[in-house]
Amino acid sequence: MIRGDDREPAAASIWTGEIPRAAQRSPSSTKAVLVPPRPLPLPRSLRDRDDSDPYRRAVELAQRGRLILDVSSADLEAAEAAFGPFHPTTWYFRNSLKEAQRSWERLRAELGTKAIEAALSLPPLTVLTLGEPANGRLRVLLVLIAGQTYRAQQVTGTEQAPIQWRLSRLHPPLDNGPYYVCRLADRSTQCDCAEWTFQIAETDNSRKTHCKHLVALDALGWI
Repeated sequence: MIRGDDREPAAASIWTGEIPRAAQRSPSSTKAVLVPPRPLPLPRSLRDRDDSDPYRRAVELAQRGRLILDVSSADLEAAEAAFGPFHPTTWYFRNSLKEAQRSWERLRAELGTKAIEAALSLPPLTVLTLGEPANGRLRVLLVLIAGQTYRAQQVTGTEQAPIQWRLSRLHPPLDNGPYYVCRLADRSTQCDCAEWTFQIAETDNSRKTHCKHLVALDALGWI
């Protein structure tokens, strides 16, 4: 006859019972000891996924398409200001913008408006590079930040701020820019945009330590 205190304990479970807890006896006691389950693996970020991952590819296509569209718009505005609306150079950039717009609309029809908007809100996965290093000057990099194209130029750092970047919005230009983003010698980060200045620095909000500019450069490993 099996006594009640000699019976094996019933298997316990957490949440919906999909991940059971193992039950075992302590060597010095007849009470059951519940062993917690192993933690579930964290989802991989988009940057850590393989280049062939369908979701990563869709996000990268959307971000690159937006970069090209903004560059084409800026090129046309510059050509009109320099040569007038009917110069051959202006017509060239006007046709380039129309082609970029057609490609953008095809991509929007393929992926869907909501998917496009979600992709543009994510940290940048792709960068457009203008020119090559020459005469000691650094390349100009174009990156998407919160759905808008910025020109990122690394500037000479100082002892107090060894890593510094200047961010200028391409289209439309910033009214109060450019912004300067830096990493200080103590490894903290700063930006002089309104979001960081008034919502992070002054309020000491520990739950949000990065503005959108810092988030973008951090995702690229630049800051």
